[in-house]
Amino acid sequence: MRTLIIMAILTSSLAAAGCGKSNDGTSGTPPPSATATAVAPAATPQAPSTPSVTASAVPVAAKKVELEIASVGDTMFFDKKTLTVATGDLVHLTLKNNGKLAVMQHNWVLVKKGTEAKVALGGMEKAQDAGYVVPSDDVLAYTPLAPPQKTVEVTFTAPAPGDYPYICTFPGHYVVMKGVLTVSP
Repeated sequence: MRTLIIMAILTSSLAAAGCGKSNDGTSGTPPPSATATAVAPAATPQAPSTPSVTASAVPVAAKKVELEIASVGDTMFFDKKTLTVATGDLVHLTLKNNGKLAVMQHNWVLVKKGTEAKVALGGMEKAQDAGYVVPSDDVLAYTPLAPPQKTVEVTFTAPAPGDYPYICTFPGHYVVMKGVLTVSP
């Protein structure tokens, strides 16, 4: 929504600039590199906050990042203890359950630091129908449960810079099945 508002402001500023001549005698038309081509949906009309809105005010599209992680056979371990992305990245994470035993179902749950036990215990209360995850402010992203030999996925926007634990919330797994997602600025 913020991007659309900025685009609407940019579009109206550029249109206003094209209505007269600039001080240097040119037509006031912005150079081709500054022309906005996106059409924003109808919004409440607002005057631009400053008359000198530039194309650099438009946010850059998020970088798409593909991450893959897997369980290690019929154990309670992820094959990667660390993952790294940048703040604002659009992250697509795929979890492959390489186990073969029915009791080795797994998920991938990104949580705020220090909330691993709270999130895991809350998920146990919710049970398997909810994938052992209770959505809350402490849960930043999660996959559904992956049965043995299956793959699940989640797409999310990387949070603010910092180190964020990821765990499996299948009962008893979170104590050893964990890692850290480092988010750089």
